[in-house]
Amino acid sequence: MENTIEVPAAPEGELMKVKWADIVLGDNPRKHFDPDRQRSLEASIRAQGLHTPVLLRKLADGRYELVAGGRRHRAFGAVYGPEGLMPALVRKGDQAFANAAALTENIEREPMTPVEEAEGAAKTLADCKGDRPEAAKRMGWSLPTLEKRLALMNASEKVRDALQHKVLNLGHAELLAACRKETQDSALDHLLKQEKMWTVVELRSYLESASLLLDKAIFDKSDCGPCHHNSSRQSALFGVAISDGRCTNKQCFDKKTDEQLQATADSLKEEFQVVRIVRPGENLTVIPLHADGPKGVGAEQALACRTCEHFGAAVSAAPDKLGKVFKNLCMNVPCNSQHVDARKKEREAAEAEKTAANGPAKAQGTGTKAGISKPGGAPASKASAAASTKKQAEASAEPSRAVQDYREKIWRTVFRKAVPKLPTSQNRQVLLAICITQPSSLDSHSLLDAIKEAAGEDGMTIAGSAKLMKLPEAYKLFTEIEPGHLRIAVDLIAAHVSTSMSVDNIRGLLKAIETDLTQYWKLNGEFLTLLTKNEVDAVAIELGLKEKLGDGYVKARNGSKKEFVDAVLGIKDFEYRGLVPKMMRF
Repeated sequence: MENTIEVPAAPEGELMKVKWADIVLGDNPRKHFDPDRQRSLEASIRAQGLHTPVLLRKLADGRYELVAGGRRHRAFGAVYGPEGLMPALVRKGDQAFANAAALTENIEREPMTPVEEAEGAAKTLADCKGDRPEAAKRMGWSLPTLEKRLALMNASEKVRDALQHKVLNLGHAELLAACRKETQDSALDHLLKQEKMWTVVELRSYLESASLLLDKAIFDKSDCGPCHHNSSRQSALFGVAISDGRCTNKQCFDKKTDEQLQATADSLKEEFQVVRIVRPGENLTVIPLHADGPKGVGAEQALACRTCEHFGAAVSAAPDKLGKVFKNLCMNVPCNSQHVDARKKEREAAEAEKTAANGPAKAQGTGTKAGISKPGGAPASKASAAASTKKQAEASAEPSRAVQDYREKIWRTVFRKAVPKLPTSQNRQVLLAICITQPSSLDSHSLLDAIKEAAGEDGMTIAGSAKLMKLPEAYKLFTEIEPGHLRIAVDLIAAHVSTSMSVDNIRGLLKAIETDLTQYWKLNGEFLTLLTKNEVDAVAIELGLKEKLGDGYVKARNGSKKEFVDAVLGIKDFEYRGLVPKMMRF
């Protein structure tokens, strides 16, 4: 250890005697005073007096601050008491001068403990406003020596206190200083509970087992290089350190890992409807979506599944697969199993049909002709083919909540527009069905607004007056309405229902009256923007847009979602009207 400290120059002082009680203690870097040495010094002063004066700094209030000579000051007071006149050299100087002079005094006269040196170095650095080269120069140390002692300040107060009182040696403290303070204290407690104090090597092994390998980290490690919790930096500073490439700050490591896991998940949300971070112990069961093979659901169903609210990706937080992404998953295992079973039955039926068609001779003489069911039944091959066709037609999936909300809004709007256009008899049938089953769902407020818009002056009269009248008065008002406007008003009644009527009823009525959605809606940006890229892709394949885009499709698919949507809707000279994806149909 280098021990020459450069003290800032101060004017020559005055040698004088100062009453011991008028001397106030400065910030002495030495915290530990050896009792035997103190008793020896007291005996010397009692026998011979004090030959070496202490160094004082005069304060603004007239008192004197002790800058150097803490052991002498303590021993002199013990011998002569508060009224004793103590030899002193009084100088002028600021606090930085006092701090450096005190450090010089203690290092030169008796080696300080590593903790005292570390705390003194920290104060000198503060006086130098964080300029480390200047602090090292002022202390007469090399920069590595300064860095080494400052690094020891990362040790918790409890660890530094144990080192100061020689409960620990420097190697133990240097190992612990690389850990979080909470970890240091718990490790120290564990260490002190041992029947026999661990060696430094044993402590190093213990800390290594609790540290984390940086090369396994999934986050950006650019900030880890200069961190004092990085064992590689510790080994450069201390004589004793755990293996390189380890992090001893689990809290920071876990926080950065979680942030990276979330960032990975967020980056997938434009692509998939649902993204999960799967953590240890969650036992989340997911299944890769397959069109073919033993676990396949069929090509048509697989395409529909890609628009399902349960289609997504998972990011693993398990230690052995940390940060790994699993894509194209079905998060609804029971639903997937049903589709797989249905597909299996389709294949079995197709195989049975093929066998029956290829082996009629084998079936002769068995009492039942090949391909024929029991009396009264349909031919087996036709029945299985019909079942397969029906299953393919039913291939579907429930879209995300955002699409469901948009779809409901569109269906309700179409209902209000389509019902008044029905033939009178059909309109009345819808009205009668509503009045019998759900009369409370009729919305008089929206009806009056519609009549006001559709029935001209008569409509203004109805809208402005009828809702304020009693029933007999309203009837009298309606008798004066022109017959054509009266018919318009009545045609509008069935169309105006409130949101209390379920969307399933709206959907069912639209199907019952055979509404053509293409007359009221066409593919648009508002709809496609609600979808993930996977859903847009599935819709583009379903509607033939992928084929129309040709070679440019892959580039569009690999771009941002906005670029993808713009490309899908920007096909030149293409008629989009009439294109309705399954997820929008009644």
